[in-house]
Amino acid sequence: MESWPYIQSDQDAQARQLLLQGKLFKYTCPVCGKTSTMSYNCLYNNIERRMLLLYIARGEHLDNWCETLDNLARKESGQDSLDLLDYQHRVVRTTFEFCEKARLLEEGYDDRIIELMKVAIKRGMLEEGIIGARDILIYERTIEENGGVSFIVTGEIPGDVVGVPQGYTYLKEQWEDTLNELAGQCVFDAAWANSFLP
Repeated sequence: MESWPYIQSDQDAQARQLLLQGKLFKYTCPVCGKTSTMSYNCLYNNIERRMLLLYIARGEHLDNWCETLDNLARKESGQDSLDLLDYQHRVVRTTFEFCEKARLLEEGYDDRIIELMKVAIKRGMLEEGIIGARDILIYERTIEENGGVSFIVTGEIPGDVVGVPQGYTYLKEQWEDTLNELAGQCVFDAAWANSFLP
C-alpha cells in the first residue's frame, strides 16, 4: 500500500485527491478484493488555507502535538525554511474526521462552525427522537441553491440531514470573535462543540 505521511496541497495532487475523496487510507487487496482501512499518522499542509491538519492513529497520545506541528511540517517536507507564519493547527483522531476537515478546508468552511452546527442539529434531532445517541453527522455538501449545508447521518439510523440554510452564516457571525480567541487550541471535535455550546 502506498502511504502518504505528509501531504502538501500545492505539490501532492494525487494524495490530495485521495484525501478529499475519503480514499487516502483505503487499501484493496489485489488477491481477494477486500477493502480495508489502513491508518497511519498523516500531516496535511494546506498552503492555500494556511492550515496544518494532523491525523494521529489510535494508541498515540495527544500531548504536545499542537506545539510541535510546525516543526513536524518542516521535518516532513524537508524544508527548514517553510513559512508557517499565521498557520492554524488541527489534530484529529479518526480518518473520517481527517478527510472531512480537509474537505471543509477545500470548500472554504471554518471547521469549528461546522462542528457547532452538527452538535446543535443533533441535539434537536435527539430531542425529537429522530436519531440515536450514537449517530454522528458528517459534512456532505453545500446546497448551492440556498447556501445550506447537508450532513449524512451514520450509525443506528442512517439517512440525509439538511442543515438550516442560514445556519452556517448565522453561527459564524455569532461566534467568530469568540472562536478567534482560541488560537492556541487545536482539537475541535464533537466533544469540544458540546462543551462550547450552552
